[in-house]
Amino acid sequence: MALAEITNAEELAAWMKRMNLTLTGAAEQLGRKRATIARYVNGMTELPQAVAHHAAIIEAARRGEPFPPRTYSRRVQSEAA
Repeated sequence: MALAEITNAEELAAWMKRMNLTLTGAAEQLGRKRATIARYVNGMTELPQAVAHHAAIIEAARRGEPFPPRTYSRRVQSEAA
């Protein structure tokens, strides 16, 4: 079964339901504060791609499936001279 792509508030809420996670549980799993997850789920704050990818990795790990590839680029900070 292919993993659902998580790109918005509704999909994050559906992921939390599939994973049987509360706001607190999702916050612990995703490394965010509970209030931040609530803002993502309520659509008050845009869901970062990194958080969505982390959620997909958690789901893959629970299912014993290979991790999905990252579809976004990391920001690299240049060092000050």
